[in-house]
Amino acid sequence: MKVGVVGAGIFGIAAALALRERGHAVAVFDQGPVPHPHASSTDVAKAIRRTSYASANDTYVELVERAARQWREWQTRFGTTVYHRTGGLTILPSFAPGSPMYESWRYLQARGATDAEVLSAPEVRARFPQFTVRDDEVGFYDGWRGYLESGRAVTLLARLARAEGVEIHEETPVLRVEDDADGGRVVVAHGVHSFDRVVVAAGVWVGRLLPHIGCHVEVTRQQMMFIEVENPGRFVGGTLPVWSMEPDTDSWYGFPLLREGYVKVSKDLLGEVVDPDVDRSSTPEFVEQAMVFLHRRIPEMAAGKVVGSRSCLYANTPDDHFVIDWVPGSQRILVAGGGSGHGFKFGGSIGAVIADAVEDKDNPLGRLFRIGERLRAGDRRQSRVARGFAQPVATAPPSPQ
Repeated sequence: MKVGVVGAGIFGIAAALALRERGHAVAVFDQGPVPHPHASSTDVAKAIRRTSYASANDTYVELVERAARQWREWQTRFGTTVYHRTGGLTILPSFAPGSPMYESWRYLQARGATDAEVLSAPEVRARFPQFTVRDDEVGFYDGWRGYLESGRAVTLLARLARAEGVEIHEETPVLRVEDDADGGRVVVAHGVHSFDRVVVAAGVWVGRLLPHIGCHVEVTRQQMMFIEVENPGRFVGGTLPVWSMEPDTDSWYGFPLLREGYVKVSKDLLGEVVDPDVDRSSTPEFVEQAMVFLHRRIPEMAAGKVVGSRSCLYANTPDDHFVIDWVPGSQRILVAGGGSGHGFKFGGSIGAVIADAVEDKDNPLGRLFRIGERLRAGDRRQSRVARGFAQPVATAPPSPQ
């Protein structure tokens, strides 16, 4: 088949690679350079983890473990490192049965994981003295966790895709996608490109091309800050893990010392709803909030120098699960997106899920991402804090005897 892919973020470039490996002719279109500086995939670091997926552990844990294997294989082909397994620490106010992290831990234990452990507050302080931890808090450490150099990875994946024969059309905005009797058409300023199938992986811009899908996708602005620390040895990977704290409020998280010579601090609490073309600079209020947090929780980091800040965007579906399915009423145009702030890590495995959908193959790992009744008129997010992918599945009460 001839397949057109709209968007060269992680979903689009992973789909293009998977489809090309299966022998399809693939052309990718992006509105800017690759990686696009405003795409959600373009960042210095994205976490890779297998926890906080209590709503669908069977799907997400399998996908992320497959993705990790693929990331390692890709970086061998790259000849350079983009995947760093540093371990990850989450500091929690409690670790009660039914909480997202407890259910993740229970699932990993049943799966045979040996590198996930629960730490008391004194144990956290002894192992990771960079953090200020209250006596009533609990640490959950997963040695499997790490991070990906996301923007750099997209650059290298695009290079690999070109070497495999994928056509990548940069600086080529797509005006619309159309369904006709023979296939799908991608309309750009200089003409029309016809394909057997079209994958729309336009990220936060999905509503521009598929408004009946995009109207259910909330685009939120997520801010981040970069700090040059005074004592880098205290913050290198292996000494400092990927970390997250205060999940019930701002959900702060961060990374060890990055290739660029600074650490990244951000928060996962969903930000304000914005237009996809919003300015990507951060606000002084965010920087002030971040510094207040760091002085309270990671004082050595707070003593460093702020060297930059910016925003990225999340494309959030109502339930925070991805969307990989035929556009309603079409069997030629497929939508792949709705990363909801946790999609990048799955880049190593999501391409196969998308390719199977294009080929009309049933992939059990893709069933969760079908549209079905998930996108209904009036559906809106219920909470800015609780993420749908993290929530344990409610169990029905036992039937009366």
